[in-house]
Amino acid sequence: MNIIIVGAGRHGFFLAKNLLESGYNVKIIDSDKDRCEKIATTLDVGVFCGDGTTLETLSNAGVGKCEVLIAATGKDEDNLIACEIAKKQFNVKRTISKINNNKNVALMKKLGIDIVLDTTKLMTQLIEHEIDGAQVQLIADIGSSNAVISEYDIPLKWSKSGKKVMELDVPEDCVLVYMKRGGIFMIPRGNSILMAGDTVVALTVGSASKQLKKLFEI
Repeated sequence: MNIIIVGAGRHGFFLAKNLLESGYNVKIIDSDKDRCEKIATTLDVGVFCGDGTTLETLSNAGVGKCEVLIAATGKDEDNLIACEIAKKQFNVKRTISKINNNKNVALMKKLGIDIVLDTTKLMTQLIEHEIDGAQVQLIADIGSSNAVISEYDIPLKWSKSGKKVMELDVPEDCVLVYMKRGGIFMIPRGNSILMAGDTVVALTVGSASKQLKKLFEI
């Protein structure tokens, strides 16, 4: 798969490095000559020094032949423009943009960017899960939405142990995907009993994750 990254800063550099190690064909565009020279001598990727928000630079880098364009500059407006040109002028199948100001999420989505990565949101989620310790593990962040899939380890001293799911105040914006007890996997139903020590995987939207942690006394 051919991937082009616009922005050779810290995020762009490590992203290119990881994608390259995973076997992808990667090219990088950046307007900073020093950064371009550093990447050219460090990574085995195609490097194009120029403005990634212009039709000319994107064309020279071969955007028309890539399947994915990732905009990872420090300016949201530049990321937006790069993705728009790639999508509308070169028919790139997938555009991904990093944003620095979460107020721009709605605009990015409205203008057709496929995946919007809110770095502030992701960092906040990671910090919250680290604070929770080993009892909550983030499995997946659903696209650029506020939905996540997480794994919850119910504490051994859970006061509601032995109650049925229907008897618990499970948040409305939550779906219990599966539960595990002693190596056995089960699909939670209304009459399923949850026990202290069970592991539950749930899809939550918005504040439902915090509500579920409160329910499980984590």
